[in-house]
Amino acid sequence: MKNEDFDVIVVGSGPGGSTVAKEMSAYGKKVLLVERGGNWMSLGNTLSIAMIMQWWPLIFSKQANVVMSASNYGGASVISCGAAVPPPKKVFSKIRLDLSAEAEEARSELWIDTLPDELVGKTNMHLLDAANDLGFNWSKMERFVDASRCVPGCSDCMLGCPRSAKWSARIFGDAALRNGATISFNTRITGIIKENGKATGVSGWKWGRPVKFYAKKIVLSAGVGNVGILRRAGIPEAGRSFAVDWLQFIGAAIPGMNTVHEQPMAVGTLEHYESDGIIILPVFPNWSMLASMLAMKGPAALSWMRNAFGSTGIMVKIQDELAGEIFPDKFLYTSSKEPSAQDKKRLAKGVSIVRQVLKRAGAKGSSIIELKPSGAHPSACCRIGEVVDINLQTRIENLYCCDASVLPESLGLPVVWTAVSLGKRLSKHINGQLG
Repeated sequence: MKNEDFDVIVVGSGPGGSTVAKEMSAYGKKVLLVERGGNWMSLGNTLSIAMIMQWWPLIFSKQANVVMSASNYGGASVISCGAAVPPPKKVFSKIRLDLSAEAEEARSELWIDTLPDELVGKTNMHLLDAANDLGFNWSKMERFVDASRCVPGCSDCMLGCPRSAKWSARIFGDAALRNGATISFNTRITGIIKENGKATGVSGWKWGRPVKFYAKKIVLSAGVGNVGILRRAGIPEAGRSFAVDWLQFIGAAIPGMNTVHEQPMAVGTLEHYESDGIIILPVFPNWSMLASMLAMKGPAALSWMRNAFGSTGIMVKIQDELAGEIFPDKFLYTSSKEPSAQDKKRLAKGVSIVRQVLKRAGAKGSSIIELKPSGAHPSACCRIGEVVDINLQTRIENLYCCDASVLPESLGLPVVWTAVSLGKRLSKHINGQLG
């Protein structure tokens, strides 16, 4: 690609980055969207996960904890569960940031709605009834799904929806391209070009060849990839601690029931979120990821694979404490992070609730298995108030971050709606700056 000047360069095509690219191109600005990965088009199969996740396919911490990430067009939104939760006031009121207007603006664009019972599925509805029989407050969850394109008995959300029924950041990326934006795939940005202390461009590599692009505004939306870029630019505090939203899957064998062929996270509860930072939603790894996670428990756990295609699973996710460090230039591991005592306490409380629900739904205690905790959303590594200001600008003028990395703390929730809301807010700010 020939070097040229742009109004805005966006590094990363996930929900935050693609939103900025779409909004700025709609304002008539000249936009370059840069994606480290490619554009994997064969969705709806196990290979999709391996091709879209970074480093084939899981990132390990120094402690051998799995932290999931992605590097492909649309980022992790392509293989997300499609659960829609708005930006939580619990998190953003602490920094006096109100995203309610942007969240509501995004609602219709993200196809947000609850699904009819036939798409939610028999097992999900059975778990909902079992939980409510116990006195909990479960309900159907809002989802990024166009019900007119969805079909009963499908659970391909985490494999990349082959019917385009689930919203992903590719929708906004494609809109940006229609608005005249340019995209560069397989391009790894490693540095910031500065003049007189201001960011004026980015440098990196595309298929082994050096590239440089110049713009008036630079927006980093590469998740944990922001850390290395910022440190090389002279912001060493990036990545010194971070969150991952620890989660734990609990599976069981319930006669006549399974969540393997039903919408993930279509029902569940947020009733424990305000008090304990815990959410509980039915979802379970597909057979290939399950095999990997069982192996991490030890060889004896692999015998549970006989339930892989008939299992019922529920996930506990928590707000974890900020800790650890990201190592952008390491090869064998990329971070140091493990659950704290408080994290373990929250997970244990959630697991106890899930066990009650599974037993009420018909599971025998001997069939229940708890997988090892893993990280869902590497985030809060370039936090508002520490690495970026309230307008998401770093101390280097014209250099911004916009994705889950700027969260002030662990969200403990699906992050897509929040990232899109941040992208909309930043786009208004940048458009005002550019005039």
